[in-house]
Amino acid sequence: MSLDLSDFIDALEDSPFQEIPVDLDVFLHDSQYLDQPPLSQIQRDLVEAMSQIYKQEDLVRIMGKREGEEHFKKYTKGEVILQLGKGSGKDHTSTIGCAYLVYKLLCLKDPARYFGKPPGDAIDIINVAINAQQAKNVFFKGLKGKIARAPWFAGKYDPKVDSIEFDKYITVYSGHSERESHEGLNLILAILDEISGFSMESASGNENAKTGDAIYKAFRASVDSRFPDYGKVILLSFPRYPGDFISKHYDKVVAEKDVEIKTHTFIINPDLPADLPENQFTIEWEEDHIKSYKTSGVYAVKRPTWEVNPTRRIEDFERSFVDDYADAMQRFACMPSYASDAFFKQKEKLEQAMCLHNPIDSFKRIEAAWQPKEDVRYFLHADLAQKHDKCAVAISHVEKWVEVRTFNDYTQVHPLVIVDAVVWWEPKKEGPVNLSEVKNWIVDFRRQGFHIGLVTFDRWQSFDIQQELKSVGIKADTLSVGKKHYEDLAMLIYENRVMMPHIQILLDEMSQLRIISDKKVDHPRKGSKDLSDAVTGAVYNAIAHTPRNLNQEISIHSWKSLKKDNQKREELEGVIVAPKATEEVREYLTNMGLM
Repeated sequence: MSLDLSDFIDALEDSPFQEIPVDLDVFLHDSQYLDQPPLSQIQRDLVEAMSQIYKQEDLVRIMGKREGEEHFKKYTKGEVILQLGKGSGKDHTSTIGCAYLVYKLLCLKDPARYFGKPPGDAIDIINVAINAQQAKNVFFKGLKGKIARAPWFAGKYDPKVDSIEFDKYITVYSGHSERESHEGLNLILAILDEISGFSMESASGNENAKTGDAIYKAFRASVDSRFPDYGKVILLSFPRYPGDFISKHYDKVVAEKDVEIKTHTFIINPDLPADLPENQFTIEWEEDHIKSYKTSGVYAVKRPTWEVNPTRRIEDFERSFVDDYADAMQRFACMPSYASDAFFKQKEKLEQAMCLHNPIDSFKRIEAAWQPKEDVRYFLHADLAQKHDKCAVAISHVEKWVEVRTFNDYTQVHPLVIVDAVVWWEPKKEGPVNLSEVKNWIVDFRRQGFHIGLVTFDRWQSFDIQQELKSVGIKADTLSVGKKHYEDLAMLIYENRVMMPHIQILLDEMSQLRIISDKKVDHPRKGSKDLSDAVTGAVYNAIAHTPRNLNQEISIHSWKSLKKDNQKREELEGVIVAPKATEEVREYLTNMGLM
């Protein structure tokens, strides 16, 4: 498009152009326009997809038949979904795309008429950030700076506090989720910046809450109603956790893709030999090559930071990967393994701990293979049901005391805990769980020969049931399970000092737990943590109330010994479900001298 055809185009009465638009290279690098350094190919594709709003016949008019048709097919997109690593230049690239779109609109004689609207009708663009500070200091600041430095735009715009008004009734707005939605705007482009940073669901249950999904639907509907053929919604974000908004949306539109596995080995200390295994740190990530989409008019990309931003190299992120591998994989490689606010950061450890069989059948009967151990005290915690919750009881005991190596060959003695079983009741249509059933089950548990050290309950309607248990000689008390109790359980899980039944509901609950505040761990609004609370309370009771016998033998704790003990235990019970040690765990324990 570098050939000057202005006189020829102006001579044509049906030409929609007041000025022939320059191509992206000229707009990017020429001193009359943005005068910017080169972009990567991914960044160039984003700019083209954001700004392509011309009809095919007009592209052919200014680019030629073959190139115009190819450009129209490749870049005329209604939705652009970009999972790009942090620091990939998303904001820089999107401000260029926005400026190029405004430029193309201004090159038209009458932009509104071009899209079939009344002459002089407004055309609006909006960038929606998570909060006011991000809206002002990131996208909008970058856009204003680029426009102010471009001589071509001089005299064609009027900057405001949170908008830029251009000639021909074109306005770019800076928006954020903390203000009311921009109803009434004639949106041709909506950029939803860091969309995965918005909450996934409303804490209050309000359907009108500013969740990621609600914001997307609102702006998608607004764009579709004003510019159904050429309007665009741009989703920009790095993924926060598996199944977050951008991850789900990306998977929703991709029909077929090839996945390429890539690796890179960092040399940790350049002063040491590079071929030393202990001086190497290898990372592995996936890159998608999309072959087809489920719907038309969609462009999606998922790439790590160093493959998008031409000014960054993978070596720049060595320290981040070495210091916190999981966090760096999420932020820079677009491969999250857990939610940023997840309580249990290592799901593989959680799954590893759930290696036992739950010896309770569907009728809540104890299987015959599970027999009480002599001289073992069992500790229970009950999370009592409210109207719509489950009522769960967990049983645990200290299996033995183990010597755990910490650092500099320093060792400490800690308990190894077995969560023997979990039983739960579901509320019925007629009402909540009958707590008499729970009390009777606990009494029957003791009747079968299990020595109960303590039963605790949360505070919800537990006074009466505690008194009834005390009347038959069972020690009962109140325990409100909180963050500190979960932290104790997490320590046991990460140190391989607890084994629990493999129950899918329990795994799902624990995987979804979130850190709400300094003092609280909770579940998502539509989730629950009834079984989790029961297990956490039972484990706490066991470690808090089981005294250590100073004369008993202390085992050297290792994954190998844990696995061996577990196999023996379950062979006796007639169940073989051995835990599987991952290579990462094996390597760690080997380095610690425990294998």
